[in-house]
Amino acid sequence: MTPYKFNYDYSKTMWMKMFLASPDFEHNTSNVCINFEQALDIIKAVDNLTQGITKIIYLVGWQGLGHDDCYPEMEVVNKFLKRDCDATARDSFRWLFEEAKKYHTVVSVHGNQSDEYSTNASHKEMVDAHAVVMNPDGTPAVIERFYGRDAYKISYKQFWESGLFKKYWDRFCEVIPVKEAGTVHLDNFCIAESFCPRTTVEEQDEARNAMLDYIRSQGIDVTSEYTYRETEYRCDYLDHPIRNFYAKHVGELPKTEARSHIRTLGRIPATWWTDRLTMDDLMENPASLLSGHFTDKNHSDVFYGSMHGEDIWIHCGTDQEKWVPLFIREFCTQQVPFFYLNRYDRLSYKSLSEEEGGGFEVTFSDGVISRACDHSITKNGALLKQEEDIMLPLDEENTVYIAYSHNGRRGKWNMPDAAFTRGEICEITADGNKYLGTCEVVDGAVELEIKAGQGIVIKAV
Repeated sequence: MTPYKFNYDYSKTMWMKMFLASPDFEHNTSNVCINFEQALDIIKAVDNLTQGITKIIYLVGWQGLGHDDCYPEMEVVNKFLKRDCDATARDSFRWLFEEAKKYHTVVSVHGNQSDEYSTNASHKEMVDAHAVVMNPDGTPAVIERFYGRDAYKISYKQFWESGLFKKYWDRFCEVIPVKEAGTVHLDNFCIAESFCPRTTVEEQDEARNAMLDYIRSQGIDVTSEYTYRETEYRCDYLDHPIRNFYAKHVGELPKTEARSHIRTLGRIPATWWTDRLTMDDLMENPASLLSGHFTDKNHSDVFYGSMHGEDIWIHCGTDQEKWVPLFIREFCTQQVPFFYLNRYDRLSYKSLSEEEGGGFEVTFSDGVISRACDHSITKNGALLKQEEDIMLPLDEENTVYIAYSHNGRRGKWNMPDAAFTRGEICEITADGNKYLGTCEVVDGAVELEIKAGQGIVIKAV
């Protein structure tokens, strides 16, 4: 297919998730980690830390009682997240959505159109339409369990053909300003083949594409969780619950993985878990079409990848003293190199021998080389990054540079592309840049001391 024209270039845009709440069904409440007011506080700090670049944050647990509640219905905003001054949680969501714009941030949501629960008001009509995956005897198949509840998988073919997808999706768009955001994250958008009536992976894929095309017709990009290259009976993921469901009914399944083409290529430009990608996939497809978090270390060691964000706040909560140092480290050593390398065409790669250090070496256009063995990036021989010492431009005009050292380093830092000879040095903080002084760029390099764990921004003056 001809790829969609996406609203965002996900290879040049920072996109993260933020976990807000999980459900407590036993007590009919929500375990809140971050409420809407606290989310804005984090967004403000992140904008300072990232120098005002464009960001997308997908909220997780914004609906129902929290994470993985209500799907595929997504029309009730979690009331436990609302501000005291607002009449409804929906009002608070709209407030956050509008306020975040002031900090170069698009707020959207993490959703799901592949899971379904018997507690939903829609469950009966979903079952009546055979829009959930069925066992051979025609009973709805329980395939997974989330937060103590049975979870059913949606049969996309019937979900689409019955009109139920459009019904629930359009309701969602009336509540959440996702059309204005221009992007949404649909998690776990994998295929499950139903046994009654029997559907094939190809039929389910065709229906999923129809759903994606409908969303695109509304001007909305879809990002997702996985790289989707499903085969019959899901042979591509040997330990997935859907595969276990198949094994109950068809007997022994192949013990080897089977790879098909990337079924959503051109429709989904960015995914979090990319272990199904190969080096050839990444070389043949530009980052603007196939971007990701790069969960395969072989890939992340040379391409780096988008920050997740969510894991930092899950681990540290809203305490800036805890999360800010981790965020600065990942932003400087993962996100910034990802942006930088995505400027260049990917030309070739090779595996290095053990004597050479092992891992991959990727050659990009304009003399840029990324090596896994020492986590280095060079340009025409000039060392720009090694391990967790980094000096790279943040903007394509080469007027803003990000520097970082995990252990601390004093000496010469190469800046061969700097579009200035005199710069202002500031320390990166959650409250804004802290002025430290000025520097001179001489012969494409600068003398600089960076303390351990310190992030530095140098801007042209």
